[in-house]
Amino acid sequence: MRHEVTSKVRSHNSSARSVLRGVGRVAIWTVLALLLVRGVLAEPARDAPAPTPGAVSGTDQKTSAFVVRFARAYLSDPGGEALAPFLAEGVRIGGGRPPQDSDLVAQAEVSETEELDGGREILTVACELRDSRTLYLAVPIVRTEAGEVAALGAPSIVADPGGAEVDSEERPQPLSGADSGAIQALAAKFLPAYIASSEAADLTYFLTADAEVQPLGGALELAAISGVEQLGSGEGASREVLVAARLTDTASGATYPVVYRLELVRRDRWYVRAIEGAVA
Repeated sequence: MRHEVTSKVRSHNSSARSVLRGVGRVAIWTVLALLLVRGVLAEPARDAPAPTPGAVSGTDQKTSAFVVRFARAYLSDPGGEALAPFLAEGVRIGGGRPPQDSDLVAQAEVSETEELDGGREILTVACELRDSRTLYLAVPIVRTEAGEVAALGAPSIVADPGGAEVDSEERPQPLSGADSGAIQALAAKFLPAYIASSEAADLTYFLTADAEVQPLGGALELAAISGVEQLGSGEGASREVLVAARLTDTASGATYPVVYRLELVRRDRWYVRAIEGAVA
C-alpha cells in the first residue's frame, strides 16, 4: 500500500512539473513577443530624434544651457563674483546692484541666435521674471574648437529677440576724429530715449529711415553712461560703437551693467541704423 501511495505522489509531482514547465515556456515566449513588438514600434524613433528642449536652430544644448545659466546669474547678482566663471579670459564686467529678491527669474530660454565669425555668437535669452515681466538679454559669447563656451562681456537688455546683423571682429578703441563729440552726444541722447520710450515713433529723430528699433518701454531706467568706444579705427561716414551703461530695474531695485552696440551713419548729421548686443 505504501509503495502504491508513493508512486501516485511521484506521478502527481511529475505532472505538476510538466504543467509548470509548459506555463514557463508560454510566459517566456509572451515576454519575447512583447519585446519584439515594442522594438518594432520604437524603430522609427531612431530616424527622428526628439528636439533638444530649450535650444534653437544653430545652437547646441551645451551652449544654450551655458547662456541660460549666465543670464540667471547676471540677473541675480550683476557684476558679482558669481559671473567670473562664465567670462572669457581677461574680460571684466562693471559692478551692479543685485535685486532685493535673489530668486528673480522664474524661467529662461534661448529665443534667438545670431552667428558671427570666429566662433562668436549673440544669443538672446528670454527671462520670465516672477513678477510676470519678461527681460530679453542679448549675450555675446565665443565657442572654441574644443567646445568650450565663454561670455565676451556684459549683455544688453533688448526689447525683443530681433536685431540687426552687424559683424565686426575689431577690438574696441577710443572714438577718433572730428566727429567724436557728435557721436558721444548722439549716444547720450539716444540711449535714454530708447530705454524710456514706449513707442518706436519716439525714436524717429535719432534713426535712419530704414531702421527698425523697438524701445524698451520704460521697463528700466538709465542710471549712467560710463563710456563710448568704437569698433575699428576708421573715421568714415559709418561707425560701429559700443556704449557701456548701467540700467536700474525700479521694480526689483537692481542695477545692471550693460553694453549696447550701435551702428551709426552720417548724413546731414549722425543717425542710428541699428542697436543690439555688443561683441567686442
